Amino acid sequence: MMKKSIFILSLLLLGFGAKAQWDGDAGTEGCLAVSQSSSNIKAWAKGVEVRRGKQHPSVETLATYGKPYDAQGPIAEGDNLTCVSLGEGGEALLTFDRPIVNGEGFDFAVFENAFNASFLELAFVEVSSDGVHFFRFPAQTTSSNSQEGRRSTNYYNLAGKYEMGWGVGFDLSELADDENLDKNNIRFVRIVDVIDGVDADVNGNIIYDGYNATPTYSAGFDLSGVAILNDGEPYSIADFEDGSWLSQANTYELTSDNNYTSTEGTETPVYYKEHISGGLVFPGLAYAMDYGGYTYVMSLSFGASNITDATTATGNGYSNEYYASASQCGLEGEGNTYMQAYYSEADSWLKQNNVYMENDSSFYPQGVYVVSSLSAYNYMNNDPTLDGYLSITATGLDDNGETVGQVTKYLCNFADQTGNMGEWSYMNLASLGEVKEVVFSLESNYANDYGMLVPAYYCLDHFVYTTSARRTQGGEGYAESLDKDLKVRVYPNPASQYAVVSLSSGDKATAQVYDLQGRLILEKEIQSESTLDVSHLHGTYILKITNDTATISKKLIIK
Repeated sequence: MMKKSIFILSLLLLGFGAKAQWDGDAGTEGCLAVSQSSSNIKAWAKGVEVRRGKQHPSVETLATYGKPYDAQGPIAEGDNLTCVSLGEGGEALLTFDRPIVNGEGFDFAVFENAFNASFLELAFVEVSSDGVHFFRFPAQTTSSNSQEGRRSTNYYNLAGKYEMGWGVGFDLSELADDENLDKNNIRFVRIVDVIDGVDADVNGNIIYDGYNATPTYSAGFDLSGVAILNDGEPYSIADFEDGSWLSQANTYELTSDNNYTSTEGTETPVYYKEHISGGLVFPGLAYAMDYGGYTYVMSLSFGASNITDATTATGNGYSNEYYASASQCGLEGEGNTYMQAYYSEADSWLKQNNVYMENDSSFYPQGVYVVSSLSAYNYMNNDPTLDGYLSITATGLDDNGETVGQVTKYLCNFADQTGNMGEWSYMNLASLGEVKEVVFSLESNYANDYGMLVPAYYCLDHFVYTTSARRTQGGEGYAESLDKDLKVRVYPNPASQYAVVSLSSGDKATAQVYDLQGRLILEKEIQSESTLDVSHLHGTYILKITNDTATISKKLIIK
């Protein structure tokens, strides 16, 4: 049976001497790296939003290598090319299909595509429960401006210290308690590239990492993926991949008079089609207008699209760039289906751009990825003044149709380059609370008395929600249930003369004590309840317990 491994490394963050070192390269004794093929991995990031940094401090050109979806994982064996380069000081924000919880051992792992252990590009790691307050893991370094000073043993709590295929694990218990941080409901992970010779660790020590002497399009941390090791209850997600949405690639669908029936008894026939994914309804609408004997069908609200090439895309005879995302792909890459939508200010008499439950119950929106249409992006980008913006607002409504909250986000803001500027970006909807439906609308400064001049088209993907207020996962005893093969209790801890290791079953196991440099200090075969003589030790150690099916590591403090 393949072993399962759950590692924990929890160090005293202050008080290390200048010569402190940590575990070494992947594959060496005492190394705590997490394999990309580990059976402990529960899930990978489902969405990635990137803010690129420079190719080099001497230029303004940004890094360009890879696409955000290249960091969604899982990682193919031996693949060090599928990644996204953040650039100098660049950032990536990742979301998941479930929360990360503070369980046994490492709670999640971050992977970089280092070709070898002699050139390591590093990043700080931050987490958040609400998407507003982020908390950075306390990074430490003993690195120096030399080849040897940039080895893995010189870094702790920094992503990127191992070669490709091996991730750096992070333990939420190392973060200080804070009222704005729920360690058992982590929804966001943010990766921030370390700038060589500039950024410092938690103790003020300058961090030196792999550094390119000249500008390169793949500068900075190359993010391959983030894996969840300890997970909570999965969210519900409308990702538009649950069924046959479109019959061919590089196309889209509009609601019209020939693909759905109209409402009866109305002066203006209204055609309606429900697009259902993950239990949510995204309605498509159309109505017929008579212009001097010519009937024109106006389509609005939602429709499916998988356009990756707006120039040659097939469709219904309209300009394809209206129904393509500005990134010309779905959140998960080319070929994936997403929702394109048209918002009509003039048709306020129609209920449009609203999302609700298939069973008509209330729900709790968590967030959705949004991007402008290619037509809207091009319209503003082609204006020589470059001062336009397009924003999207999500309004939560209750059972009575009353507003319970609103969230607004820039899709594009050319005046100061804020917004996602043509790439998928996460819109955090958790503040809306319990709603009966969510209604989307657009607003722009490119407008006249008749309405917006910008093509009012946008796209959605991966709408995340829950059907009840998010129940906090985790807490005392939760982590223990994550691994049914091996449960361990260690006491007293801190210890002085001895430490007792108690196993939940009578199976035999091996106890190993490592120091913080990864050196094996003590090893003993144990069964049921055994005593370890630690009278000759002092400080902080890692106690690793292994049986035939599992390994669990715990911090052991000896006074």
